[in-house]
Amino acid sequence: MNPLRLAIAGIHIESSTFSPLRTRREDFLTTRGDGMLERYPFLKNPEFAAIQAVPLAHFRAIPGGQVRRECYEVMKQEILRRLTDAGAVDAFYFDVHGAMAVEGLEDAEAELLAAIRNITGPSMPITCSQDLHGNVTAALVRTVDFITTYRTAPHVDWMETRERAVRLLLDWWRDPRPIFRARVGIPVLVSGEMSSTETEPGESLYAPLVAESRLNGVCDASLWVGYAWADQARSMASAVVTGTDAAAVKACAEAIAHRYWKAREAFRFIAPAGPAEWCLDEALKQNQRSVFLSDAGDNPTAGAAGDVPATLAALLRHPGFSDSATAIFASIPDAVAIEKCSSHAIGSRVTLSLGGKLDPIHGTPLEIEGTLLVLVNDDATAGRQAVVRSGGVHVIITERRKPFHLRKDFLALGLDPLEHTVTVVKIGYLEPEMKAMASHHLLVMSAGAVQPLLTSIDYQNLKRPIYPLDPSFDWNPTAKVFSSFG
Repeated sequence: MNPLRLAIAGIHIESSTFSPLRTRREDFLTTRGDGMLERYPFLKNPEFAAIQAVPLAHFRAIPGGQVRRECYEVMKQEILRRLTDAGAVDAFYFDVHGAMAVEGLEDAEAELLAAIRNITGPSMPITCSQDLHGNVTAALVRTVDFITTYRTAPHVDWMETRERAVRLLLDWWRDPRPIFRARVGIPVLVSGEMSSTETEPGESLYAPLVAESRLNGVCDASLWVGYAWADQARSMASAVVTGTDAAAVKACAEAIAHRYWKAREAFRFIAPAGPAEWCLDEALKQNQRSVFLSDAGDNPTAGAAGDVPATLAALLRHPGFSDSATAIFASIPDAVAIEKCSSHAIGSRVTLSLGGKLDPIHGTPLEIEGTLLVLVNDDATAGRQAVVRSGGVHVIITERRKPFHLRKDFLALGLDPLEHTVTVVKIGYLEPEMKAMASHHLLVMSAGAVQPLLTSIDYQNLKRPIYPLDPSFDWNPTAKVFSSFG
């Protein structure tokens, strides 16, 4: 059998429509050609020897606001041009997040994939992997042939999911037959802080998917929580099941959707939650170090700008922090403040106006005074970074937006969360390394573009009714079935 020439491309970002920040072309990390293959090391394994990868281009940005339309068009046209220049290919792997919002587009991934289909033709097999916080629509499911998504949040199975997407296609290539996909859109929205698969009900909702993917006539069972901070009609949970038996995939998709619907009232925040002042009081009551607070409403890993300083303000004015009870705040992106720090010597006093520049809707600049302790210039993501101490609080300032997920990010700045009473991070649920470090965890219900309490958000475009905005309505799942190669 001739090699399977597999073209690979995608645009990967999660976009909040509630953020005034716009994602620009320079915000995307671009990989092209063979430079993309680091994303797919499994292709070197013997079971994938039949595949000849044809990597085109991949664009990835940390979550943010909507992508500017002209920037999206530039990336889209590069993918289409490279696909055309690649010559004859046998299949396509669409590697995306699933929650990209583009100015003027309701369903950006489906629009991009339709443009790709115009080149590949309707019969070329296409596989797709997504984040479980994607918003997967009927239009997208109709256009692909195979689709799967993460089964963990925090996402520890991202590589496994990419591999599964390619394996689904390769298995079909070796044994072609009609393929069916059944989709159910589930009228439930859940904030990221409720979607962990390490706690209930997420753990029980996702655990059966492995066994369901092995049912007769089924080759993949997937469940999307959806992305709650895009005010779009497509924002909701979804179940999609792929297989060789139309009745089996339909029944399985409806069973998954029914299971999710029944659990809708059981979703809870993954940690005690409240206003900043309450969370700080609770943290100090623990009488131990390494208590983590999530500044959840301004979480840049969910699409917020990350420079709303309200939680920092509450931390600085709290009387409980001093030489004996210290805190780290990670972080505030502020290029202007970094420039000012750069003009001062280490150990000198600085007065700064922090934050409220990227997102002036949810925050205003905060005036702080402190001692400049650290200034470094070489972080690939953050650019220049500074640490300013004000009282017992160590404030990390970055030139560019950067989430702090790893202990090494702190250690590079001379800080260690294990040695401080409280560490505030702009994140929702804790990533695995932070969770392992945390003696206790609290969620700050803060202002920002990704407010965790969805009932407080002024949605205009969701498909209604939807839970929890509409708490009482009846619903029964009915899957729509799409076919390929029949």
